Formats: sequence, structure tokens, C-alpha cells
Amino acid sequence: MRGPLRQRLRAWWEGYDLAELKRRLAARVANEDAAPSQRPLPHPSPISRAQPVPSQPSDPTSWTPERLAAAQIVWGHGSLTPRGTSQLRALSARAGLGQRSRALHLGAELGGVASELQSAIGCTVLAAETQKPLADASDGRVRLLRAADSALLSDADFVLVDSLAERGEPLTTLLRSQCETLVPGGQVAVRSLVLTDERQTTSPRYREWADAEPVRPRLRSVETLSRLIEDARLSVVAVSDISTDYAAEVEYSWGGAIDRIRAMHRTAAGQALIPQLLAEGERWLNRIELIREGAIGARILIATRRDRARR
Repeated sequence: MRGPLRQRLRAWWEGYDLAELKRRLAARVANEDAAPSQRPLPHPSPISRAQPVPSQPSDPTSWTPERLAAAQIVWGHGSLTPRGTSQLRALSARAGLGQRSRALHLGAELGGVASELQSAIGCTVLAAETQKPLADASDGRVRLLRAADSALLSDADFVLVDSLAERGEPLTTLLRSQCETLVPGGQVAVRSLVLTDERQTTSPRYREWADAEPVRPRLRSVETLSRLIEDARLSVVAVSDISTDYAAEVEYSWGGAIDRIRAMHRTAAGQALIPQLLAEGERWLNRIELIREGAIGARILIATRRDRARR
């Protein structure tokens, strides 16, 4: 039986199915409504008890080995966030990528998306990451990218940028240098969370989510993000709202992860990762709830070089 992700996580942790959980929740609400004066003090939920430490403001080095392992259980080997596989197919088709194409992936995490592009299309993909802990943990699959670096890939047909803007990276500087060798007709795709309601940044839910992120988010509006891209001598030619698909992929991926977590619980090594997985689950729940409330969103911006249009 399907249900909200928060309920499915709690149902698994407490050891009963979702139908039983819903019956218990309904009974508890009925009892509380019937006797509000006798309501007992709330107990910490199992999910809260499973977290070893309270959330602390994040920093660029907070990708611990346990956190990396937990994230890849959910998103797949080499990935720490949703891959957006259907988006990758659409972007690849739009860019006309084939076996002889050359692609650059910026914000590559541990190289999962680059590997998927390479295996699906057969093209050359160079993966680069600005966070040193991630590049170091990639076993050589991902190069460390610095703002002062010159273009990493010559004659690039396609540049995919993931998450750099939402981390507060110098997006314009990175795009200007790394898109310098983009071929005529080549495309740039920037996938990013964006701020859709600035008033929500002071809300408790937003602050809780931001404090729990491995790198504290610095979200911008779509308009600001477009200007940063255009300042890199690029022209934004299309903007797509992928918020609904993004939230659905999070729900789907975590739904499958619950089965894997259940199997892991039978081993000592697996049990050691469960508190981290539950903390990650709570972080992602907060993210998709912010999306569904309209506080933040997910977008893809497509751009081309202004001076290198296909003739």
C-alpha cells in the first residue's frame, strides 16, 4: 500500500504495515478529540529517536563516509541526489548527442549521472565537481573543478550543470570558462532548485531544511539565475518547471529505498547506516514539502553561446 513518505518510513521503523499505522493514527486522533484534557505528553517519534545528533548548520566538509553511503543506497551508485533519468534522455535528444559527442558534467557528485549518460549514449563524458570531499571520494571518476580553471573539455557538444547555483558557487565564472570551448550549436543545461517565494526563507521549515543540508543552500529566483547564466555570454532559450517530476522522483526513490533499508536491518553493518538514512529521509521530506508548498521549485534552463550559433 502506498502512502505519504513520512508515514511509510515510520511504518517500516515501528515494524507494522501502513494500513495498521493509519488505523492507529485515526484511533489516536479520535481519542484526543474525545478527551483533550487528558491528553498525555507527546513521546519522541521513532524517527526522531533514531537521529544520533540534532541537525547542525552544514559546511562544505559535512559529506561523511556514512552520509555518502546512505545517499547512494537511495539514489544509486555515484549519485547523492535524484538523477532525473527521463530529463537526461530529453536533454540528450534535444542536444543531439551521439556516440561521437563530448559532454561535460559540472556538479557531478560522485559521477553517477556522467556514468549513466556514457552508458546510455556511448558519448565521452567528463565529470567535474567543485566540492573536494566529493571529488576525493569518487575513486578518480570525477575531477576537482576550481573557479580559476580553464576549460576542462575541448569541443564540448553539451554542458550539464547540476546544483552549482543552489550551493552559492560562482556560476557565471564557472560557465564563462567551461563553456569557452562549446562547439557551434552546442547547448548548456542548468538544473537547479530555485526560490519561488522569498518570504518562506524565514519560516521554521525552510530553516530546518537548510540547516540539515550538507552544503547550506543559497537559492536564487529564476530571474536571477537567468541573469547569472546570461552574464557568461550565454543566451537562455528555454526554462522548464520540473518541480512535480522532481518531487515524484524523490517519493519513488525513497519508496524503493525502504525495501533496501529493511534488508539492511538484518546485518550489523546495515544497522549502523539506518540512523543516517532516517535523518536523510527527513531532510528530503522537508525538501519536497517546501516544493509542494510553493516555497522552492526545480527548474531546467537551456542556453547556447551567443557568439556560436549553428550556421
